[in-house]
Amino acid sequence: MAGTPKGYVLLVDDEDPIRESLEELLTACGFKVYNGNCVDNAIKVLEKQDDIEAIVSDLKMPGKTGIDLLHYLNENNRQIPVIFLTGYGTLETCQEAVREGAFDYILKPIDDKDKVLFPLRHAIEKFRLIKSNEELKIDILRMAEEHEKLLDSILNDAQTKDKVQEKINSIVRKWETK
Repeated sequence: MAGTPKGYVLLVDDEDPIRESLEELLTACGFKVYNGNCVDNAIKVLEKQDDIEAIVSDLKMPGKTGIDLLHYLNENNRQIPVIFLTGYGTLETCQEAVREGAFDYILKPIDDKDKVLFPLRHAIEKFRLIKSNEELKIDILRMAEEHEKLLDSILNDAQTKDKVQEKINSIVRKWETK
């Protein structure tokens, strides 16, 4: 794959065929894909990779669930959007996923690639906007600090200038009186 990837995605699914077919689809569409076959492996990937911009995760897996992964992200202040895939879609699970902060919720089987690509592109766009906003806030704070230092310097220079001017005026007055 040439050039910059369209996005960095972590796939989490305990079913190898589903994860592999999604990886193939996303790679063919220009995404860089990381894999985890369970929540614990996904967390290991997240701890090593800081470029992940979106997660596509199965909701129901043996052991920890996709909701557990979402809790990990929230607890660690990782604002990575999560798109859940599930073959066990109920209104209750959908509501729970959204309540916990899921970006989207997709029912399996995935019979149309746009069912994944459309929300994934939007999730990555949201992630990048949030990251850009945070970077801009940091830049603004840095510039405000620099402005304050510059203003202090100018004021100090003005005070010094006033003191020097007072000395000069004092000397001039002494000379004028002589």
